[in-house]
Amino acid sequence: MKTSRIALFTLAAFVGIGSLFGSARSSDAGGLGLDWLSNKPYVECVKRARMLADVSSVIRGPVYREESYNRSRRECNQRYYGHQ
Repeated sequence: MKTSRIALFTLAAFVGIGSLFGSARSSDAGGLGLDWLSNKPYVECVKRARMLADVSSVIRGPVYREESYNRSRRECNQRYYGHQ
């Protein structure tokens, strides 16, 4: 009896995990989409924005980091996608 419970629990776990991964793959990350990752110039622009924000935070302080990053990220969005 105990072996059949373990087997049933294991089967239920496999089915549950399989359906979870299957639904996550088909939903495309909750509708957010990751197609922007294939736009290499945009990705490099965002990486550069983060690097410049990190470097400038050393000079101006840590509070400036996110403000600088957001401003540069918006510029990348405007340049490559036409929106902020």
